[in-house]
Amino acid sequence: MAITITTEPNDIAPVYSDISYVVTSTNYAQSNFKFVAVVKNAAGTIIAKLIAPIFHGTTDKGVFNISRILQNYVTYDFTQSLAAISKCTNSYLAYSVEFGEEYGGAEYLNLTSDTGKYVWNGLYNLYNGETTTNYLITFPSTSPKFLTRVRTRRVSLAQTDYLYFMRGNTGANAEIQVKAYDGSGSLIATSQIKSTFTDAGEKSEYLLRCPAGPDNLNDITAGNLTSGTAGNVIPASTDYYTMQAIDNGSQLGSELYRFDIVEECSKYETQYLYFLNPLGGFESVRCSMASKDKYNISRKQFKRNNYTLTGNTYAYDTSKHGITNYAVEKTKEVTLNTNWLTETEFEWLQDLIA
Repeated sequence: MAITITTEPNDIAPVYSDISYVVTSTNYAQSNFKFVAVVKNAAGTIIAKLIAPIFHGTTDKGVFNISRILQNYVTYDFTQSLAAISKCTNSYLAYSVEFGEEYGGAEYLNLTSDTGKYVWNGLYNLYNGETTTNYLITFPSTSPKFLTRVRTRRVSLAQTDYLYFMRGNTGANAEIQVKAYDGSGSLIATSQIKSTFTDAGEKSEYLLRCPAGPDNLNDITAGNLTSGTAGNVIPASTDYYTMQAIDNGSQLGSELYRFDIVEECSKYETQYLYFLNPLGGFESVRCSMASKDKYNISRKQFKRNNYTLTGNTYAYDTSKHGITNYAVEKTKEVTLNTNWLTETEFEWLQDLIA
């Protein structure tokens, strides 16, 4: 008996895209033949056992798409005051799959397996033909992207923001270089955010997150900087700044990501909205125009009898309410308004409702 894996997912893949296997067997002609897949986590614990018949239209192939199963084991990682490069321990799952078969009333398990796989809480843009290579930090290269849909952002000096990135299984120390420029384009500050994650085999270090807003960049302590001045990563006179992955040998490993500082004049209190983008990273948007609070109230009621019988007297009781509430639920609805957006920013914020 022999089972062969003919199609498998990438070693590093987004969990909300298809995670599909195609397998074949030499025993497909056996009575009541079925394929069996056993999915395990990194500790070897079984998280699912799947059985599939021969796929319709084929003679010897079985198909397993385990994306929905793996999705149950990843959530997200968010720290509003993030001030150091950190791991995303809740956003990934390391897994393996063992394939077997079933026929003649017996199971034959673990005839072949696929190990060392990794998924994170992301989703590719299906229409742009994205792959892991588009986001995997690589030295030397300036092509890999940070895990966001937009390639530049506008922020305020008081804003907290983030960049998530896929270090993957590179053994290099992927740190982040920050360069701040004034209005004339002159470089006024250069800093490098320290990273201690260099283990190529440690999957908890594959997906990392970094402070990226002026407020939390200036909260980085000296101990978390390889170079630069704590509290002055983004000077007050900064017009824009860039961020880029860099290793210890000064090789670049990602795109150059730009943040423009724009201070909006508004008579309203500025509020910041944090949201999870489709690639698994959190981002923030400034809402500096009028906000409105609305309360929705729903009540469940019953109609009670207003009459009572006291002795032989049946009379209307003025102390009893005819309509009585037995459940009241109040929800708060907040309407936030941004200032004018570019078309790119508008499309980016569709991630909030996609």
